[in-house]
Amino acid sequence: MSELNQKLDHFTATILAEATAETERTLADLKEKRSEAFSAAEDQILAETYHYIRTEVARVKSEAGRQVSRRMLDAKRELFLRRGQIADEVFELVRQKIVAYTGGGAYPLRLKDLFLAAVESLKEGDDIRVYLRRADMAQADALAAALPGMTFTFREGTFLLGGLVAESPSLGRRVDSTFDSALAELNGHFAELFGLSLANVQKEGQEGDEL
Repeated sequence: MSELNQKLDHFTATILAEATAETERTLADLKEKRSEAFSAAEDQILAETYHYIRTEVARVKSEAGRQVSRRMLDAKRELFLRRGQIADEVFELVRQKIVAYTGGGAYPLRLKDLFLAAVESLKEGDDIRVYLRRADMAQADALAAALPGMTFTFREGTFLLGGLVAESPSLGRRVDSTFDSALAELNGHFAELFGLSLANVQKEGQEGDEL
């Protein structure tokens, strides 16, 4: 009986040892799997967090860029409008000076010089027409008398500030020496010099909205 008990005890101890070992292996395996699961979850959380941060940073940068673009566009529009006001003021002053000049004693001499220069470039033609503004039509005889050997046709022009237009249909030439055209050309140069282009401002505004 004693020997049987010993064998039973040994068998029981062996079974318990194997069960303990199996339990330890199972626990170790579960621990490893749980650690792997935690690591994968942490990696996923880190990846999602990093993606969220990058997305938010990009959104904030984009919004900031749009705000800066809008502010710059508003400033440029305001500058454009102010430059336009300055241009209007400048050209109104120039127009007033021209009006004062054409009402003075030096203007008839200037008109004669313009007449002689225009005719010089058209002298090969025998059908020279000279256009004067209504206020200057009284100068036609004096101008014609400056070149007694030539024949001219004087007509009223549509321009207002002064000067003259001369043309020869047979030559296909035209000389524009009006103060109106000179002022318009000056206006164009002024716009180029100061960048008075609303189209550019509007284009930049559209580009800013696309950011």
